[in-house]
Parts: sequence; structure tokens; C-alpha cells
Amino acid sequence: MQELLNQGVDYVLVPNIMNYEVPAWIEAGNRESHLCPWNQTLPYVLRAVPQMEDTRDKILNPTIHFRYGRRHVERELAQALGTRLKISPRANSRAVTAAYAAQDAFQQAVAELGASALAQLEATGEPALVLVGRPYNLYDRSVNCDIPRKLRTLYGVNVLPMDFLPVEEEDIGDVNPNMYWNSGRRILAAARIARRHPNLHVIYVSNFKCGPDSYIKSFLDQAAGKPSLILQFDGHANDAGFITRCEAYLDSKGFLRCPTAVAI
Repeated sequence: MQELLNQGVDYVLVPNIMNYEVPAWIEAGNRESHLCPWNQTLPYVLRAVPQMEDTRDKILNPTIHFRYGRRHVERELAQALGTRLKISPRANSRAVTAAYAAQDAFQQAVAELGASALAQLEATGEPALVLVGRPYNLYDRSVNCDIPRKLRTLYGVNVLPMDFLPVEEEDIGDVNPNMYWNSGRRILAAARIARRHPNLHVIYVSNFKCGPDSYIKSFLDQAAGKPSLILQFDGHANDAGFITRCEAYLDSKGFLRCPTAVAI
């Protein structure tokens, strides 16, 4: 936040996101799709920081409920930002439509890449690691010590993030019928998919003091049907300990073993 303000931006958008949209079959089951408390309260935490007192007016924090669909999101943005930023309802509607189209195109591209990767792994029988966790843990190279890339470059391991799997189609009712954290549902769904593929193994990327993760993890091995590796990052440790744990897990799963020798 401070870095952006130092660049002289007019505003910083930090939405108060309450929930995510879900497929119709989940909606019909009345299962909630909340974000974790930290996500929901982040803009208010920023406003409470004493060092931000002189720049609080630059924080844009509309409350957004993605669960209720595009029209609802459009109205929430118009009510929260329309007058303040002098944006007409028509311009707001065009922006929301364009944003949803871009997001849909991105998710479709990710789904196609994931399907292709799964098909290739199925055809070759090669082992792979499915990375599960919240997006800010999986994809921030600083937060996770760049371990996902190192698994690929140092050990030649196939790495497949959970967002490339068809998690929205997976029912986890038998594992937890009331997983009301959206990320928790997706994490356990990815583990269930790995369960059906003997060559897929799970690494859970978490962070220190994450309340929801502390109990979501207790369902992980049941969902995956096999032991998984949990890496908990705290922003202070270097990668040595994490690499050691990854190597032990890879060895236990057969990734690092030489092929069976053939007599000549």
C-alpha cells in the first residue's frame, strides 16, 4: 500500500470481498463461499494503520459479494464508487462487463491448459505434484520462497497448481458437507481429484497463523487418500528447510529414485 502511494497514484483499490461465485450445483445446496476473515477485513486494517492516516481518502474499499452475480457486483461498485469517482452508470456497466469477459477468458484458458496437462500425465504415467493453497501463497514467489519453480527447475518435477484442475465440478460432501470457506472447498476438491490419479501427489502451501487453514488441513489426507506434504511459510525463513522437506517427500513418493536397472 505504501509503495503504491509513494508512486503518486490517485487511489488504491482494496475491495472488501465477502464471498465468491460458485457453480449452480453448489448454489442449489446452499453452501456458503466466504473468504477468510483476513481477506474480508484487510481494507479496514489498512485504514487503522496510524502511518496511513493522511492517505486514508485514497483507499477505495467497496464491499463486493461475487456470490450474488454480475448485476449485483455492478450495483455495489456503482453505489460505492460512482459518485466519488464521477463514473456514470453506463461507464460502470461497461467496465464490469469487460472485466467479467477478461476473467472468463483467462479461466477458460487455464482450464484448457489444465486439461491438456492432465491428459499428458495420464498418457505417460509420469508423477506430478498438485499444489494446493490460497492464491497469494501459491503464486507469490517471495511468500513461498519460489519453491514451486525450484521443484521444476532443480528436480524436473511436473508441477500442477490447483487452479488448473476442474475443482468446481468436484463434490467434497463426503469429506466435509459444510466447507463454507471458498478456498477450503477448492483445496479439498483438488485433493479429491488427486485421489483418483495414483501419479498425482499433493503439497499444501500455507502460511503462519492462518486460522481456516489450520482445520482445512485436517481433512486433506482424507480427501486425497494419500499422505501429503504441508509447507507453512512465515516470511522469515530461507528456503533450505523447505527444500529439505520437499526432497524427503519427493523421495518417499519415488520422484528421485533411479529407474529399475535392466540387465544387459
